[in-house]
Amino acid sequence: MGDIIFHVLLLVVLGVFFKESLLIDMERTTDPIGPAGFPQGIMIITIVLTVISLFQTIRKRKAEPAADTPHKPNELTKEFIGLLASIILFVLLVDTLGFIVAFILFTFGLLLLLGERKYGKMAGISVAVSFGFALLFGNLLSVPLPRGVEILKLLSYYLY
Repeated sequence: MGDIIFHVLLLVVLGVFFKESLLIDMERTTDPIGPAGFPQGIMIITIVLTVISLFQTIRKRKAEPAADTPHKPNELTKEFIGLLASIILFVLLVDTLGFIVAFILFTFGLLLLLGERKYGKMAGISVAVSFGFALLFGNLLSVPLPRGVEILKLLSYYLY
């Protein structure tokens, strides 16, 4: 039942956003779509996909047999707790270690949590993903990333 309520609430929020996008000033635009066209298009696509998902959820719920006792999913798994802990640790360390080193450790920890046991492969993936994100966000998109302290800060200037 919670997923149906979520879909309905999401549709309400999307409807409010669409209503607000109609108030975007379009008087001085020469573009036929205007500045409101893109947000309205995204909202329409999102609303259509949410309605489709809602109908699929209702159909799936009707097809399931009614259970006497409600099934409670096992939410506090080792992976879930590890993910939360690694995100908290990443946020705490990223200013000190810098983005690249903290993200290498974060990715390595996530791969370890997900069951990967080939340490060479894990190290390669961690380094490649970390440098890839640093180059993408630091250089191409000009997003200021945390640089770290001392020598890590100096090294980060060579990358982004």
